[in-house]
Amino acid sequence: MNARKFPLEPLCTVRGIRLRKLESELKACRERWQAAENLRVEALQQWQQSAQQRQEFADASWKELFEQGTPTAEAMRRHEHHLAWLDQLIVQRHDELERRSRECAEAEAALDVAATAWRSAHSKVDALGELKQEWLQQSRSQQALREEHNLEELMLRRTTLR
Repeated sequence: MNARKFPLEPLCTVRGIRLRKLESELKACRERWQAAENLRVEALQQWQQSAQQRQEFADASWKELFEQGTPTAEAMRRHEHHLAWLDQLIVQRHDELERRSRECAEAEAALDVAATAWRSAHSKVDALGELKQEWLQQSRSQQALREEHNLEELMLRRTTLR
């Protein structure tokens, strides 16, 4: 056992480098997930707004159509046409929400994978740290024993030289 340097120091260095790389990847995955989640929430709000706008238009327009008596065919056609356009907008926004939800789920899955890899690497670094501490403690104990042995020999030589 080399008293100067931990024999697994190169492995500690490599695992430390790997852990820092995985930390960077984890951070990037977290940022991608957060961005995807923000876009998903935005898409959800837009979809909900579209549905609310349609409902508000349907209620208000229907009331306006009949306020002045029986509506004309042209007024009914415009009303139905506008409702169809709002329905199409709702479908488009729902499709966007589904796409954003999938992207968010994919980003979350990548984040989970990155977190698992980071935890594994962190555990390995911790285990090596514990081994190093045990080695240092053993090394110190052996050094103390050597010093004690040398001191005993020195004392014995002094007593035999007298």
